[in-house]
Amino acid sequence: MTTAAALVTLGLAFTAPASRLAPPRVSSARMMCAAVMPETPPALESDCGFDHVPLSIALQSGDFLEADQITRDALIKLAGDSAVSRGYVYFAEVPNLPEADLATIERLWLAYSGGKFGYSVQVKALQSKKVNNNLEKLFDKIGWRNEKGQLLRWLPEKANNEFIYELDAAPEGHLPLTNTLRGQQLITALFKHPVWARDEFQ
Repeated sequence: MTTAAALVTLGLAFTAPASRLAPPRVSSARMMCAAVMPETPPALESDCGFDHVPLSIALQSGDFLEADQITRDALIKLAGDSAVSRGYVYFAEVPNLPEADLATIERLWLAYSGGKFGYSVQVKALQSKKVNNNLEKLFDKIGWRNEKGQLLRWLPEKANNEFIYELDAAPEGHLPLTNTLRGQQLITALFKHPVWARDEFQ
């Protein structure tokens, strides 16, 4: 599966590219922007010795497009050998994702976006009165659907990406992405992970 297929929003699997050779990306001016710099960088904790340095570097540099891909790749690796072999995560594997690692990924996204991006931001939006746990309304709120109600996606034939990787321009909760074109089981499982019940993510 190509990166083009992977960068569509949420569904049955976090999908990894067949290789790290990505399709045409947005211009550097679009995908790079100033990140928020926290006074104290988040600790890179892991339950399994996972290396979170690449994600930290991408976010510090304001490369939110690369950070999004690194996050997707990390979740596949954290899900285990079966997920790595098939190149994506089944929704049934999500509850077993290491809590410490998800927390580290989340802290990094929150820290370098000034609290604008992160899974916990998406969970809060989902639980808000206006959205009321309706995923379709969530997709509208965080900018994952266009004015016609269609889910956004990569458009490789136009060498373009419909998602927004600029901190100032993107809606709150716009990143990180999850694949939803083939269903909502994955994102539902992800949002139910116990890590989001931590006080730090409330």
